Amino acid sequence: MQQRRHYKYLPYFITAFITCYLAQELLMNRLVTFGHGYITGGTFLYFMSPLILDVVAEVYGYKVARQILWCGLFSLVLFAVSIGICIHLPSPPFWVKIIDAYSTALDSIVRTSIVSIFTVFIGQSINAYLISKWRILTKGRYFWLRSLGSSVIGDSATVVLTILGTFGGRMPAGFFTANLAYELAIMVCFTAVCAVPASFLAKAVAKAEGLTNSYDIGVNFNPFKINTDKN
Repeated sequence: MQQRRHYKYLPYFITAFITCYLAQELLMNRLVTFGHGYITGGTFLYFMSPLILDVVAEVYGYKVARQILWCGLFSLVLFAVSIGICIHLPSPPFWVKIIDAYSTALDSIVRTSIVSIFTVFIGQSINAYLISKWRILTKGRYFWLRSLGSSVIGDSATVVLTILGTFGGRMPAGFFTANLAYELAIMVCFTAVCAVPASFLAKAVAKAEGLTNSYDIGVNFNPFKINTDKN
């Protein structure tokens, strides 16, 4: 029987990914004025999770990145169900004002989370697939360019679908367009800047884990497989 390898730093990436994932859903419905448009409160946290997934795919491989993505989706389902049940439970009479504010703040999370389960899965699956495939083609070089390209493509799909699903019918068309444009512009700038330190982080972690020459050759890139034991 093949012995499982122990990774020193992988748990920290998993924790960071899921934390960003849940926090961005909590802040998604908090609109923030940005210039002449609007962005969601979870904008910058959202763009951290794809970079974390890029580093994981680069260091530990596509199968591990895919499993982390599924862990994030499972945590989001549990998060949304827990909130959905709690905010509809009866409350004492003296708690009415507080429960109203609580419901106003959290009720939309259920809708946002349901939308994100599908949109993030689509976008991040594209992201992890492209950066892993391009790693094979480039023989591990150009992480900054690969991360930028895969993140922009995957995040564009996620941002467009998420904003359509979350804010469709909830804001005027002009504001909706401005929100989408600002989100996409920030996405490109943030990813371009942060891909540089992410590249150094990936190299350092790969060296520390002894995974500097690992490639996803022969790996099954089916996004619905969550078992890392087999290709």
